[in-house]
Amino acid sequence: MVLPLTSQQCFAVTIFVFIFAGFMRGWRREIMSLVFILIAVALIHPHTSDDVNGFMARLGNFIAYLGGSGQLNAPPSSPTPGLVGPFWSLIIFVLIVALGYYVGNKVFPVPTNHHDRFLGVIPAIIAGAFVIFYLSDYVKATAGSANVQVQVAPPEPSTYVPMIFVLALVALVAGLIASRFKKAPAKK
Repeated sequence: MVLPLTSQQCFAVTIFVFIFAGFMRGWRREIMSLVFILIAVALIHPHTSDDVNGFMARLGNFIAYLGGSGQLNAPPSSPTPGLVGPFWSLIIFVLIVALGYYVGNKVFPVPTNHHDRFLGVIPAIIAGAFVIFYLSDYVKATAGSANVQVQVAPPEPSTYVPMIFVLALVALVAGLIASRFKKAPAKK
């Protein structure tokens, strides 16, 4: 499959989709979704999940040491092979992200003012960057397999940090301006 877009254009389109979604959903719902996206990236992404696994193994050893075992055991040096392949990790990632959006929609009401909507753009940009981070690494990892065949080099989200910061700053200023222009109470 050949996409007619460059990696920068794909990144921009994806971020603008997240900006629009953040504006429509508001900051409360987007914060809830962002938490689920960060959890999904930390638990599913191969590099961070290995780090979490190593931390938990060391934490267990440390607690056993404090409990009186008297010695610290070395954590396992070779990671155990994953039970799920790259396709299933993508499915699990999508399910956790979808659960985050569902929970955010059920727990928090629809935003009623523009202030809440403009502030929703900030966590949406961050969430979009993390989703792109996960998906770009997924595409890099499965580029040789038959699952994904994309002719576009995946974008590197870390090179777009200044743009993300500027967009978040613009959203913050727009939210502050929108909060200044609240409707005046009707005169009786």
